[in-house]
Amino acid sequence: LFYTGWLRTDVTALLVMLSLMVPWRAIGAGELAPILSAREAFSGFGSPAVIMVASMFILSAAMVQTGGAQLIGGKVLALGGRSEMMLQVTVLLVVTAFSGFVNDTTTVIIWMPLVLEVCRQRGYSPSRVLMLLAYASLLGGQWTLIGTRSNLIISDYLRERTGEGLGFFLFTPTAAVIALVVTLFFVLVGRRLLPGRSAEPSLAERYEVTEYLTEVLATPGADMVGKTIDEIDFRGKHDVAVLEIVRGKEMIPASPWMKIFPNDVLIIQGRISEIAALLAQPGIAIREHLKVGDKTLKSVDLRMAEALIAPRSEYIGARLEDLDLDAQHGVSVLAVGRLGRPLEGSPTAQRLGFGDSLLLVGHDTDLERLRANPNLLLLESKPLPVKSRRKAFLTIGLLAFVAVSSAAKVLDPGFAIPLAAVIAILSGCIGMRLAYESLDLQALVVVGAMIPFGIALDQTGTARAVAENVAAALHAYGPHVIFAALLFFAILLTQLIENAAVAILLSPVAYELALSSGANPKPFLLGVAICVSAAFMTPIAHESTILVMGPGQYRFRDYLLVGTPCALIVWLVTATFLPLVFPLTG
Repeated sequence: LFYTGWLRTDVTALLVMLSLMVPWRAIGAGELAPILSAREAFSGFGSPAVIMVASMFILSAAMVQTGGAQLIGGKVLALGGRSEMMLQVTVLLVVTAFSGFVNDTTTVIIWMPLVLEVCRQRGYSPSRVLMLLAYASLLGGQWTLIGTRSNLIISDYLRERTGEGLGFFLFTPTAAVIALVVTLFFVLVGRRLLPGRSAEPSLAERYEVTEYLTEVLATPGADMVGKTIDEIDFRGKHDVAVLEIVRGKEMIPASPWMKIFPNDVLIIQGRISEIAALLAQPGIAIREHLKVGDKTLKSVDLRMAEALIAPRSEYIGARLEDLDLDAQHGVSVLAVGRLGRPLEGSPTAQRLGFGDSLLLVGHDTDLERLRANPNLLLLESKPLPVKSRRKAFLTIGLLAFVAVSSAAKVLDPGFAIPLAAVIAILSGCIGMRLAYESLDLQALVVVGAMIPFGIALDQTGTARAVAENVAAALHAYGPHVIFAALLFFAILLTQLIENAAVAILLSPVAYELALSSGANPKPFLLGVAICVSAAFMTPIAHESTILVMGPGQYRFRDYLLVGTPCALIVWLVTATFLPLVFPLTG
């Protein structure tokens, strides 16, 4: 279910958790008992891992809210755009460093508009850079304890078993070598594998827009005269949108409450067949008929823009016709894109999913107001506002406090991270409402509901049995081969399943596998933590890779072609270099 996506990942995780409380384990003659008690099954939601992950969501949101992200690297990115290769290397290095302290998905959301603007100014194809942005956000997650939630999960598991978790910068030496090798790979070979186009298509061309703008005259005898746009229900009855009304010499943005007067000229957008059906009504005359494009829209004071469905958007699963963006925000949807391709058919009937892209048309003022809508990410560059330099530096300082106090072992990360989040709220770096909104409840439910599965693997002896069988089969080759085999399996699994779920599944197996092969469990778990952040080979494995697929016009084969060498680099470096830093035995 995690792989197919037939159910939402949080629903699947909850079903897994509930299945552990079903009495189907035989404990005696005719007696059945659950694998875990209710207290044990629900214990994941009170685990330090869940609290730390939630706190990191708040700190990441504070970085965005205060403008701390711009202070860290926005100008550096612009300076690095003097050549395409310089921009690619800058994105890899700067975003990797940034993502070591900020949630990976948030990192992509922050940097994507900036990267797109640099590409536009310099004439580079976004498809040559955006994939590197997604990969850099994942590479950054390998650098520190707070880089990604899977690191916190694995560290918390190790702490419960041994009393000591993974150190804050324990990941850094191996992650630094990985980042260096990946950067060299892209400079020497990888950049040639990135797709590119000699001429970047317009938004209308990318979405294969087949819609037209039509100027329609409402004669005095038309049925629509005297009715409001809402009463006429253009979208529901005719599947067209009224974008603007020309009344005399005045051009008025269309609103649901606006009445149609005699001789009004309506700027209508829709497909040829729907427009033809509307024109068949008595009292309506066509004035002009033009295909939608940038020049056409500018002539009526409109423009196109692209937006993505945000990770925690309320629009996920909803149909456009139910959202009524025309009435709510004054914008119309021309087309919907999914996994880099425009969807066929009427956009209003489409159910939206995370990462879907919308081609919107509207007035500048309406599109600008749309930026405040948390359900959409408008892909247009605007400087990240530094609302308060003091608060921006304070947020950066709180992240530094977490890093230093955890690395020096002055404070336990399970205390330092929530403490920093609370200080960010109390100091006004982020308000309580935004703090609550920043929490990715789906991710928290997946973590909280899957942790008991790891407990069940331990208590039932399943993890030990799997580990002993693998260790016995590979015993002749020694712990290094067993370690490499475990990491290779982690690399494969994270291409298909969310990395947090993979971390929970493999933590007990890695721990028992280390003990069965006579090795130290810490480097085994550290290796797994690094490798589950290498979801490069498919766009579906991680939110970061999904987000760039539409704007970068990528195909599945692009991820496979470029991501496979990167995933192999992560595996080879981790399997060979990590044991040199942290010996597997002794």
